[in-house]
Amino acid sequence: MPFWSGPRVFALLLLVFLLGPRYPAARAQSPALNELGQQLLQPQPDTSRVLLLCRISDQYWALQTDSAQAYAQRALDLSRQIRYRHGECAALNRLGAALRESNLARALELFQQSLRLAEATNDRAMQAQNLRSIGIIYVYLRDRDQGLAYYFQALRLGRQLRDDHRVVIDLSNIGLAYDLYDETDSARYFQQQAYQLAQRIHSPTNYILYGLGNVARKQGRPAEALAYYRRSLAESAVRHHLRSSHFSFVGLATLYQQQGRADSSIYYARRGCQAARANGFLRGVLNSSTLLTQAFKVRGPIDSAFKYQSLMLAMKDTLFGQEKVMRLQNITYTERQRAQQTAAEQQALKARYRLYGLLAGLAVLLVFIGLLVRNYRQQRRANAALQASLAELKTTQDQLVQREKMAFLGELTAGVAHELQNPLGFVKKFAEVSTVLVDEINGAQRLARDGRLEREILDGLKQNLANISQHGQRATAIIKGMLEHARTGSSPRELTDLNALAGENLRLAYQGMRNLHPDFSATLTVHLAPDLAPVPVIAQDLGRVVLNLCANAFYAVRQRRLRQPGSEYRPEVTLVTHSLPGGVEIRVRDNGTGMAAAVQARVFEAFFTTKPVGEGTGLGLSLSHDIISTGHGGTLTVESREGEGTEFVITLPRQ
Repeated sequence: MPFWSGPRVFALLLLVFLLGPRYPAARAQSPALNELGQQLLQPQPDTSRVLLLCRISDQYWALQTDSAQAYAQRALDLSRQIRYRHGECAALNRLGAALRESNLARALELFQQSLRLAEATNDRAMQAQNLRSIGIIYVYLRDRDQGLAYYFQALRLGRQLRDDHRVVIDLSNIGLAYDLYDETDSARYFQQQAYQLAQRIHSPTNYILYGLGNVARKQGRPAEALAYYRRSLAESAVRHHLRSSHFSFVGLATLYQQQGRADSSIYYARRGCQAARANGFLRGVLNSSTLLTQAFKVRGPIDSAFKYQSLMLAMKDTLFGQEKVMRLQNITYTERQRAQQTAAEQQALKARYRLYGLLAGLAVLLVFIGLLVRNYRQQRRANAALQASLAELKTTQDQLVQREKMAFLGELTAGVAHELQNPLGFVKKFAEVSTVLVDEINGAQRLARDGRLEREILDGLKQNLANISQHGQRATAIIKGMLEHARTGSSPRELTDLNALAGENLRLAYQGMRNLHPDFSATLTVHLAPDLAPVPVIAQDLGRVVLNLCANAFYAVRQRRLRQPGSEYRPEVTLVTHSLPGGVEIRVRDNGTGMAAAVQARVFEAFFTTKPVGEGTGLGLSLSHDIISTGHGGTLTVESREGEGTEFVITLPRQ
């Protein structure tokens, strides 16, 4: 006859009942239970009633497991009647928790059913709950790796859900599992994490305190262990939690047993046994009866030892009977088979999808090939017309290019003619005046020789010839500038040390200004990047740009000096080089007269200048801009504030 038959069950329950009085708190409901009971009497939707029944089952689980089982069964029946899948999932889990002590195999079946239903409905909270519940069963069976694997899966889901209360329980369960396997360092680590989080969110700590007490006891800190156990008992009493009270009583009994205090150990072991019996916690009855059997075998009387040994054997047979273990193994095997079958079905489904994908891809490929052939034929028919159109477009393009060239040439010629007209007009005017002066001197000689008049006429003639020479040189400079525009970018690029090139042209510009105006002086500030690598440039063209920018800077500071002769103004020209990601930068800055916004907008236009007639052609900055942008693929920009100074920035790519 199997153990779990009618007569043997009756004998076992009678034995448990007769071993001592029922724990008084078992019949005293907590305030939370009273409130939930009142809510159950109120009219409400069936879905809300299902969840309320599950909450009542949760409360009874800590007090009396048979009541917890009854309420969970009511929740399960109602949820199936109204087809409320979330409620059914929750009720299955609560029913499994209530049956876990008396029928481990049935509890595992219920947890697995609830887990499958949670996965089907994507209920991640219930998935985490069932993973934890299944992990508890494997820990009971001393399957360390399987139990911890389920615990850590539950913890990972709890963190993903950001449910700190759930995380506290999972951390504490992991700590208790490591404690069961005497891995005290790991147990302490997870219990401390659980305790810190529980304190932060004001979550119950009775189980955590019991776990910390076990770690302290095993690591040889009895006073600390005693404090933890007592704190756990106090919190469990406030929460009417018989199951955690049992664990703390057993922890105290074990601590006193290790200290050789047999009377205290027996006292707390009996209280733990009473709490477990009141709760229907058969595993707790087993733990307590094992301690009492050992204590009475040493201390006596022997009949007490025999009594508790009989209870211990009955609990072991109930919880770990051969029939139950075999059924549990069969369930595990069935579950693994189901998982393997599900994996095989998924693989077959994936293979079928791959086949469908290949067939669909082949069909698409055939359609694509057909479209390609069709398009190829259409393109061949269109190519002849395109060739004819291309020839016509090329002829039109050549004509447009020629017209554009002529238009540009006309515009350029008009500009050059306009610029040359001024100096040539002055040359013509001063030549005519010189002719008149010659006629006057010849006439004066006929009439009477006047030395003073001759000197005045000759001085005027000399000044006219100087003006003719000056304006002729300006016309020559305009022509030279146009020729330089035409030659820009014709030389090959070579790797050049920009620091040396920039510094040399700064000195040349300063020396040139000193030659023209010996009284001129300025402060030269140079900041050259020491790590500036050689850059491929047309050195002659780039040097011309730097020389022109430096000359303009010296001109600007000299003009400001002339405008402010008595001030404390100190002319300064600064040259800076920088290395940039993918390029280099050259800056020429002065503290001269600066430029207005309208002048900055036109500063790079050909023939535009703010210098007096005869001092500039307006081609220097235009030429510099073309050299940098067209000849080197860089940029030349200007930043200026009127009355404060100007800065020109050259940016060049490294390639």
